[in-house]
Formats: sequence, C-alpha cells, structure tokens
Amino acid sequence: MRYQSKILLALFVLIVPTFFFFLRPNQYWNMHDDMQIIRQLEMEKCLYDGQIPCRWSPDLGFGYGYPLFNFYPPLPYFIGQIFRTIGFSFVVTVKLTAILQIILSAGAMYLLGLALFGPVGGFISAVFYAYAPYRAVNIYVRGAMNEAWASVFFPLIFYFSRNLILDKKFNYKTFIFLSLSISGLLLSHNPMALTFIPFVGVWCLFWLINQTNKLKKILLLTSGGLLGLATTSFYTIPVLLESKLVQIESMFVNYYHYSVHFVSLKQLFISNFWGDGPSVWGINDGMPFMIGYLHWIIPLLLIFYSLYSLFKKSNQGIAKVTLLLGLIGFFAAFMTHQKSGLLWLYLTPIQKIQFPWRFLSHSSFLLAICAGSFGVYFKNKWLISSIIIITIIINWPHYTPITYGPIADSQKLSGLAWQNQITSGIYDYLPKTASTAAKTAALPIIDNINIASPDYTVTGLKTGTDWTFFNLNLTQNATIILSRLAYPGFTITDFGKNITYKIEPELGRFQIDLPAGNHQIYLKLHNTPNRTISNIISLMAIAFILFSLFSSYGRTTNYRSKK
Repeated sequence: MRYQSKILLALFVLIVPTFFFFLRPNQYWNMHDDMQIIRQLEMEKCLYDGQIPCRWSPDLGFGYGYPLFNFYPPLPYFIGQIFRTIGFSFVVTVKLTAILQIILSAGAMYLLGLALFGPVGGFISAVFYAYAPYRAVNIYVRGAMNEAWASVFFPLIFYFSRNLILDKKFNYKTFIFLSLSISGLLLSHNPMALTFIPFVGVWCLFWLINQTNKLKKILLLTSGGLLGLATTSFYTIPVLLESKLVQIESMFVNYYHYSVHFVSLKQLFISNFWGDGPSVWGINDGMPFMIGYLHWIIPLLLIFYSLYSLFKKSNQGIAKVTLLLGLIGFFAAFMTHQKSGLLWLYLTPIQKIQFPWRFLSHSSFLLAICAGSFGVYFKNKWLISSIIIITIIINWPHYTPITYGPIADSQKLSGLAWQNQITSGIYDYLPKTASTAAKTAALPIIDNINIASPDYTVTGLKTGTDWTFFNLNLTQNATIILSRLAYPGFTITDFGKNITYKIEPELGRFQIDLPAGNHQIYLKLHNTPNRTISNIISLMAIAFILFSLFSSYGRTTNYRSKK
C-alpha cells in the first residue's frame, strides 16, 4: 500500500506540467469553443433560480434565450458550480474544472492499469493518457471541456465492467459505480458515449468468453447500463424526444459534415505540428491530430511482442489483453482516416459526431492502456523511466495555449466579449418555429407593440431564468410581441388565467392580443409530460443508488464488527 502511495504521488508530480498554465493567476486562453464562462453563468442562474434541472438559458440567443441544457450535457458545469459556490471567479472556475478533469482521468487510468498490469503498468498507462496529444488539443486548443470530461469515464467503465464480470459474487458497489460511470459519460458528451459503445462491447465480450455464467453477467451489465441511463433520464429523454423541436440540422451540414474532417496518415503518425487554427478540408488543418510518437510506437511493438508471447505460450493472459487493446486502439485511429469512409457511410448514427478525428479520444485511451503492459513485459526500471521521460519531454510543450493573456470576469461578461458569447452557436438549438436567428439584442420584455407610449405603461417587471412577470396598462387594444422565443412548455397567464398566444414567424417570438385595461402577465416554462416523466425516472434511479450504497455500507460495517 505504501508502494502504491508513492507511485500515486509520483504520478501527480509528473502530470503537474499538463495543468501548470492553469496555476498562473489572471491568465486565460483563446479556445475554439469559448463558451465555458457563459455556460457556467447560465447554469448558476438556473440553480439559484430553482430551475432544476436547468433547461432554459435566458441570456443566449442574443438575450431571447433557448433550451441549451435541454440538449447540451451539463456535467462539467455541475462540477464548476461547486467552485463557484466556494467563491471562485468564473475564469478560475473554468481552470479548476480543467485541472480536476486532468487529475481524475489520470487517476482513473491508473486504477484500470493497476488492475490489468500492476502498479508499474498502471503508472505507465496513466502517464501516457495524461500526455496524449489529442487530450491537450481538447483542452488548450478546442476548449472542448465536455469531450475532455468524457475521458474520465472511459477507464472507469472498463474497470467496473471487468470487475462485474470477473467477481464471483455480486458486488453492489461495483454495480453502482459502473452505473454512475455510465451516467458520467452520458452527462459529459453525447458523441463520445455513442462511439464508445462498440469498444466497451468488445471489451466485455473479451472477459465474458471464459465465464460459465455468461447470461447472468450479461444481465448484470445490461442492468448497470439501464440504471446509468435511468439516472440521466432528466437529460437523455428530452435529447431523444425533443431534438426534433430545434434546428440541430445546422450542426451536421456544410462545414460540419463528417466527410470534411478526415485526417491523413502523416497527420496521425508523423507530423508533430502544433497550432490552434481550424480543422479544414484536406491536410492543411490549422490544428494538430497526431496520436503521439511513443503513443503509437510502443503499442505497436507490444502488439508484435504479444504475438510472440502467445507463440511461446508465455504471459498469455497479458498478451491477449494487450493484443485486444492495441488492435482496437489502432482501429479507433483508422476511423479518423478517409479509408474508413465506407463504415461512416453505412453506420449513419456515427455521422452525428461531426468530426471523425474525435475517434482520437478513444484511440488515446485504448493505446494508453495497451502501453501499460510494457511494465509487465520489460521490468528494467531504467528502460521504463527513459520511456516515461521521453514521452513527457515530447508532449509537454503541447500543454500550454498558443494565445493567452490576462482577463477578468468583468471583461468576459461585458462589451463585445459578452455579445460574442451570447450569440455564438445561435442556430444550434434555435426552436424550429423561428425562420431566422436574432440579429440584434432582445429588448427588456416587449420587442414590439402596435401602439405608442404613453398609450401603454409597463411596471413591476421581474424576470428569472425561465419566467417573466410584469404589469401592463393599455389605453386601447394592442398586439404585443414579447422578447422571448416560444417553446413547448411555456404558458402565459393574465391575472392567473391562461391566455392564448401566437408565434410570430420571423424569430419565433410570443405574440399576444390584449384588450384595453390593466393586465398582469406571467410567462413561465413548465415541464412537458416528457420532461416530467424523465425527472421522475432520474429521481427514482438516484434514490435507488443512494439506498444501495447505504445498504452496502451497512452490510460491510456489520461484517467488520462481527469479525
């Protein structure tokens, strides 16, 4: 145990360079997806306003709002809110969330590598995982925090699924933690969850082959997956059933069509180019897509060595798992190349991940585990140390952003920076009732009224994340267009009584006709039946998990006390 503690301490020290930039005070970096702060702000507003789960983000879409977290995975922002509640700024919160992700993913990989290849093998796998170039791309170039967080749960799902299969007796904790790991992946990144299914399927089949009670184990794995899915129902059910209500088509056409973003063999295996430009058609991309020199050379050598070991009938267990991981790891890399185009053409669901090079997340994970067997095959500490040091030296420069500088919350949440954030991706989740997105900022509550002031007055205006209240006095009949986008679940009441509304065709805003007199208007987003059912399923699943964990803890405590 003391030996493993020393290894974990050494691992932590060695991965500090991967997040050293985040320890610099007042420094922030340019990233492709520079929406981290505004998303965190919208999540915070939701939680403080009691909109749980968060579905409507009021500031986005140029202030008209749209259902961001109805479709966008919320986990990184749940975690970020912990730091915000403690009192950290938004800028620091984004950096701390990134640091935590790096540490947890390395720790999760060590846990898996330890189970497969022992402490040294786990150490090698964790270092390779922490220093995989594509993971630096996600954090320091793309700013793809959700995709980065998905990498925490890949090793955990492999670890707990393997344990669930190999354990002779049913272990509640293993079952629950597998479910929670699946939940974590689903709440981190949809495309990563979708494309991870085949790899975890092959992994489970590998360990099921020699099991006598295969059906029971398959049922346990399926149940764990369903429990993980149930836990995230508040998010996954609306994604499945309500995506047809918003204009997500723009995410998969033209520049975002998968066929534009295949990479070359040179980019994968030879190039060491580093940049923060865009992904473009052809091989002149402004961003890097390398696997990493030692990240593919070591696994390739281990594949051949494993074949040799199988021929010699030595280390057969290690050889088989190494061979499996290496082969599917290189298959994941193959999925980033044009030659895999036929698979992309016929496996239509994977087209929704937009960028084939996203398979580098899986390749980085699988090849990093494969590398861990080096510690079993070759026990020379100087050779192992040399490989680790070379890996760090080659990849360390990637873990610093190319463009960065001092910035504060006040600067990110005002002026042009604010406008850029609330309009970025404005078509991504725009309700289909709108024919176009807003080109100018929304007015406080009334965008248009067909009578002039002072023939109407607005008083007592109050607004939250998914509701607005105001008093309106009209001297004559009026048609009013509210500065809010219509979306299923919204209701409008006047002195507590529901009133009908129309949806104006341009921006998809609420339009109401009111007679002369006093009015008390309340606009509120309510749960649809789909959202209500999904919330109930999640609550029941969470209650079951908590009950199971407490029951398991109680049984363990009683057993120890009897001993």
